[in-house]
Amino acid sequence: MRRTTDRLNRGLLALVGLLLLGFGTAGLLRGRGGGGADAVVSPWLRGWAHDRQAPLLLALAALALLLLWLGMAWLLAQLPKGRPVSQVRLGPTEHATGVEVSARALADAVAADVRHLSGVVDATARVVGEHPLALDLDVALEEGTDLTAVNRAIADRPRRNLLDALELTEVDLRVRLRLTRPPARRVA
Repeated sequence: MRRTTDRLNRGLLALVGLLLLGFGTAGLLRGRGGGGADAVVSPWLRGWAHDRQAPLLLALAALALLLLWLGMAWLLAQLPKGRPVSQVRLGPTEHATGVEVSARALADAVAADVRHLSGVVDATARVVGEHPLALDLDVALEEGTDLTAVNRAIADRPRRNLLDALELTEVDLRVRLRLTRPPARRVA
């Protein structure tokens, strides 16, 4: 899904860029008297705009605000949903009154545990929430790997190890599975 969204964003940005480049070039040529036209704006349009100056300026301001809002909404949609956390503060356990764990160390431990599962090529993790504890886990699998079996294995071993180590009852583990292609064979 992310790859399709990225491709669509690149295509739309390229289209908007080409349109802006075309309009800008046409405006510059027209302003310099190119294109066989003398007047940039016709006398009729100048008179019409002069007679309706206040409503026209309000409409242009509203259009500018709408474009600004759409641009900001698009920009915010591009940002990652979960912000990485640097430290995880855990509540009191039966062994300590409070524990502070490095989020990077926690994520690396979970990723290393997942890498030992059958069919897993690579795994990366990051902590995105503290209360409740939430981790994004990106797992690359060999082609032909049973996705259901890997998902069950992640819930069984790495998730259970994390819960036991931190003495928690629940963790939000968001798993993203992707298949990798085998490396191309070289013929000598």
